Amino acid sequence: MALGNVFISDVDGNIPNQTSASNEKITGLLFDVSLQPTLFTEGYGKTNEAKIKLGDVAYITSFKSAVNDFGIIERVTATAEEESNINFLHGIPAYHIREFFRMSGNVNASGRLYVMFADCSASWDAIETMQRAAGGAINQLGIWTEQPLWKANGAQEKYNLNIVKSVNEKATYLASQNQPLSILLSANPSNTGTTTTEGRQIDLNKIPSCICESSRTTCIFGQARNAVISTMQLRNVNHTPVGFLGAVMGALARANVQESIAWVKQFNLFSDDFQEIELGFGDINLDDAEENFLSLNLYESLSPVLLDDLDNFGYVFPIKYAGRENGIYISRDQTCSNGDYRTIARNRTINKSRRAVRAALLPYVNAPLMVNPATGMLAASKIAAFKTLVGDILAKMVADQEISGYAVTIDANQNVLVNDTLRISYVLVPIGVATKIYVEEGLSLTAK
Repeated sequence: MALGNVFISDVDGNIPNQTSASNEKITGLLFDVSLQPTLFTEGYGKTNEAKIKLGDVAYITSFKSAVNDFGIIERVTATAEEESNINFLHGIPAYHIREFFRMSGNVNASGRLYVMFADCSASWDAIETMQRAAGGAINQLGIWTEQPLWKANGAQEKYNLNIVKSVNEKATYLASQNQPLSILLSANPSNTGTTTTEGRQIDLNKIPSCICESSRTTCIFGQARNAVISTMQLRNVNHTPVGFLGAVMGALARANVQESIAWVKQFNLFSDDFQEIELGFGDINLDDAEENFLSLNLYESLSPVLLDDLDNFGYVFPIKYAGRENGIYISRDQTCSNGDYRTIARNRTINKSRRAVRAALLPYVNAPLMVNPATGMLAASKIAAFKTLVGDILAKMVADQEISGYAVTIDANQNVLVNDTLRISYVLVPIGVATKIYVEEGLSLTAK
């Protein structure tokens, strides 16, 4: 017989969980391989076609899955003759996928990442294809492309911006289809549209602004400076910079929607393989030994004035802060716009509210609407109900410190009997960001 006691056991009451499902962390990586025509017809890509082909959309939940299930393998040492048979696009896709998982949690953690290899030379329809395959759930999409970011515009003129508007138009269209996303574009800044000697030389003074009222798109460039990155860029016949897209997308996936990925305390890109920085472009003609590029613009060689100019032009790139050892950070959280939606965080915040409010309102499409029998206008009870429905969602965002405040407005003079339409509007007060902190200091005889 057992000793007497009080026995207590836990029972799950199945209380509904009101927290976010973190769908805003769902990410996509699109690799435009239009300048790699044999990637899937020869070498490793051909032998691996049973696992992934051109135009497939792969849903990857871990880095291990990327390697084992889809054959997106990490780079291994190979001779120039062995390269295409042993390495898949020189290891560039695997590098960015690894960096995504590293920055979103850790390399061995799980995540939600959609990956596609596509020919985007004629259009950016692949963006829509990916979003459709994901059921409209992708919230941020990174694009790696070898198409030039800039094109020459005469000997004395600044370069012309390329690609940005076309990509942003796709994002705008998807937003109109209730599938909003933020696009981070890692295009090729190492040539100006030609493969001539002059075309491979980038005059930093001719770089144009990327601010073109494309608020759903962000332009990034720069990369880690190490032997593996250099080899990947050198072995690529186009010498396209590898970039740091994977790390940025991982930071975005980890960030709450209101957080800037340039937040120094939260998003340090530093790792064993990411300790030095270079732009990855400058003069990518080879030296006499044909073993190195003439200039990839080491970060320390760039003047503060130039870096400020690149920042003012709207670009995002890796940086260091003096006095902060073992730190590599993202320069800014900006989009290609100077308007209300000039940061990625603001776009992600409004996108989150948009998705949540729409999901809450969808069940009421074609639902009956009571009206005031004396006026024929929308009944006060219905106005209050819909205000509460939308307000509860936005109040949760305030509680989670994703927005500072909100207001919901429903016009009481809506004649729903005539137009069968209910109009609701709301505004959000966003969270501020301390991009610059100014401090005054001095000496004094007293502490007053």
